[in-house]
Amino acid sequence: MKSDAIRQQISSNLAEQGFTIADLRIQPDPYAGWRLWLESDDFRGMAARERRALVLDGLENEHFEWLDLITSEEKLWTGAAPLDSDLEDLPLWPEALSRARSRTAPIDARFLSDLDEDPTTPLLGTFYSLKGGVGRTTALGYSALILANKGFKVVCVDMDLEAPGLAEVFGQTHAIEPEMGVVHLLAALDRGEEVDLRDHLIRPDESLELYLLPAGVTNADYARLLRFTDPLSWYREEANPLRKMVEQLRQLSFQPDLILFDARTGFNALNAPFLFEFSDLAVIVFFPHPQARQGTGELVRALLTSNTLRDQDAGPLTPMPRFLVSPIPASKAPEVIKRYQHRALEWVADWFSLLAEDQRPAEGDVTHFVPYREAVATSDSLLQEASQWDDYQQIAEWFQGFLKQGEEPFAPAVIAERKPDLLASLQFHSDTAERQEAFLETFVETAVVVAALAAEIPLVLGRKGTGKTAIFRRLSEASSLTAVVVMAPAPLRRGRPWIPGVDGFKRVEQIIQQHQADWRQFWSFCTAIAVYTEAGIDSPVPAPDQRLMTAIDLSPKSELAFIESLDKVLGMAGSGLLVSDWLDRLDRAAAFPTLLLFDGLDTGFGNTDADRQRRQLANQGLFSFLTDRGEQFSHLRLKVVLREDLWQGLRFENKSHLFGRSRSLKWSEQVDFLRVVLKQAMRSESFGRFVATQGWPVDKQNPIDHWPRESVFRAWNLL
Repeated sequence: MKSDAIRQQISSNLAEQGFTIADLRIQPDPYAGWRLWLESDDFRGMAARERRALVLDGLENEHFEWLDLITSEEKLWTGAAPLDSDLEDLPLWPEALSRARSRTAPIDARFLSDLDEDPTTPLLGTFYSLKGGVGRTTALGYSALILANKGFKVVCVDMDLEAPGLAEVFGQTHAIEPEMGVVHLLAALDRGEEVDLRDHLIRPDESLELYLLPAGVTNADYARLLRFTDPLSWYREEANPLRKMVEQLRQLSFQPDLILFDARTGFNALNAPFLFEFSDLAVIVFFPHPQARQGTGELVRALLTSNTLRDQDAGPLTPMPRFLVSPIPASKAPEVIKRYQHRALEWVADWFSLLAEDQRPAEGDVTHFVPYREAVATSDSLLQEASQWDDYQQIAEWFQGFLKQGEEPFAPAVIAERKPDLLASLQFHSDTAERQEAFLETFVETAVVVAALAAEIPLVLGRKGTGKTAIFRRLSEASSLTAVVVMAPAPLRRGRPWIPGVDGFKRVEQIIQQHQADWRQFWSFCTAIAVYTEAGIDSPVPAPDQRLMTAIDLSPKSELAFIESLDKVLGMAGSGLLVSDWLDRLDRAAAFPTLLLFDGLDTGFGNTDADRQRRQLANQGLFSFLTDRGEQFSHLRLKVVLREDLWQGLRFENKSHLFGRSRSLKWSEQVDFLRVVLKQAMRSESFGRFVATQGWPVDKQNPIDHWPRESVFRAWNLL
C-alpha cells in the first residue's frame, strides 16, 4: 500500500465519525513499515487503544513502527512533527545512490549555467573527494583567497567534522573560542535555540571580505556533541538544524557572494546534503587511480539526478559537477603526465555520457589539473604570494562566472615604490591629506573608495598612508553631504576647539574612573554635542532634558569647557538615559543620512604606553557605542576611520556584527587607481608616443579604460 492510499483510508475513517484532522504526517520507516503522526482535538477523552482502533480501521495488514495520535495540547510535549514525505528524494547517500540507479539515461539535467538570468547570491559550492590526500581543503582555501582578493565576499565552512583542518589551512586555529563553530552551532539549533551565526565566524585578514566558520575546538565536549549530529533523523523532522544553518549563512547581514563547504571524504551522512541539496556547484577532487573510478562515477550519477534547494520559477536545478584532478605527479617524463590527464578526461566524458547529448559539456571545460608543488604541499598554511595561486585560478573562475564582477586588487609591489614620484610628476599634491589645499580637486575616486564613502559602511580601515584621512576629508568637505565631525586629527579640527587632545583624553579617563562610568558614555555625550552644534538641523534644534541643560555648556568653546560639562553629566544620576534620550531626538530631527565622522583615533591619544592603553579602551568603547546605539538611529550614520592594526587589537562584544560592513583601503593595489593615474600621464606627449610604440589599443575618448589589466601593469612599470 502506498502513502496516498493510507492517507485516504485514515481520512475516511475519521470523517465517518465527524472527526476533524488538524495535521497528518506519513513517512516510511527506514527499516520496515510506516511512521504515522496525526493531530485532532476530537481525540480528547479517548484512550490510546480507542484512538488506534479508529484510525487504523482497514489498515490491519500494514505495519506501523511509530504511531502518534495526539491532541493540540498533547502536541506540546510530543516534540517536533515528522516530515510529511515518502522520503525518496532525501539528500542522503542511500536515497541518492538508489535514485540515481533507478533513472535511465539520458538524464535530463538543468544546471545553473542553463539559466538566462543571473543567479541570486550567495552561490553555494561544495568541495568533495571520495578519498583523502588529494588537496581538497587546500584547493578550497586558495580558491577562496583568490575570489576574496577580487573583491567578493566569501564564507568558508568546515564540514569535515571528524577531521577538521580548514582553520589550520588559514592559520586560524588559535582564534577558535570554546563553543564556537559548526558542531556547537548545529547542537544549539537542534535544541531550538536562537543563535547569531556571526558570533561563530573568524575573519583571517581584515583587508579581505573572507570569513571562516570553523568546525570547533576539538576537545571532549566537541566529541560528545559530534555524536548527536544525525542528518538521518534531522531529515525526518521539519525542524532541520542543517537547513537552518545553511539558511542563516545565506541571510548573513553582510550578504556573502559565495559560501564554500569543505565536505568530509567518503560516504559520510553529513556530506551528502551539501552535495545533493545545497550546492549550486560541486568541485569533485580525485586522483585518476582505478580505486577512485567506480565510487566517483556513482557520485556523479547521484549528482546528476538530484535537485538543489535553489528556488527557480522555471523548475528545479541540478548540482553542477566540476572536476579537479590532483595532484598530478611532478614527473620529468611528459608521457606520464599525459597518461594521467588522458585517463581522467576519459572518465569525466564517460560520467557525463549519462546526460542527454545536447547537455554534455566538453570534458576539458569542466576538468582542471593541479600539479604537485613542493612549496604548497609542505606549507603549514596557505601561501600569501599571489604568484603561488596560479594553479587554482581556474577553480575560482568556475565560481566567478556566476558572480557579478568584483574589484581587481592585484598589482606589482613596485607600485608602492613608484607612486609618490609619479603623483608628484602629474601635479598631484604630495602632502598628507590633512594639509593638502584644493583637496577635492585632486581626490581620486576609485571603485573601492566609492564603496568606502557609502553611508551604510560604518568602518573604513587601512594601513598608514593608504588614504584613510582622505576619505574623512572627502566626506567632511563635500557640500553635497550632511556630515558631522565628532573626532578629527588636530589639523582638521577647524571650528571645533572642544575636541579633546592628548591631555584632554587623559582628563577624560580620570573623570570616567571617578564616576565609575565607561568610554561608551563618553562617546554618546561627545556625539550629542557634535550633532547639536553642527548637524544643520532646522531650528529649533532639539535641546536636552532640563536637568542636562542646567549642567552643561551646549556650545563649548574649548576643551576645558567640554570636559567640565562631561564631568558634570557623568556625575548626574541617570545621565546615560538622559543623553540617550537627547540623541534620539537629535536623530529624528537630522537630515537623512547625516554622517557622524570619527578620525584621529591613533595619534590623537599620544604615544606613551599609558596613552596606547587609553586609546585601546576608548576605541573599544566607541565600537560598543556603534554596535549598541549606532544601529538604532534612523537618520544618523556613524563612519569610523581607523588604522588596520588598531582594529585587529580591539576586543569588544559583538565585534563580529561589523563583518562585511567595513572597507579596507589599499590604493597602491587598485587597478582602477592605476587607470586614473595613467590617464593623467597620457596628457604627456612623450608618454603618448611611448604608448604608440607598444601597439596598445588607444581610444582618444577613453585611452586607458579599454586596456587589459596586464597592459595597465606594464605601462605602469615602464612609465
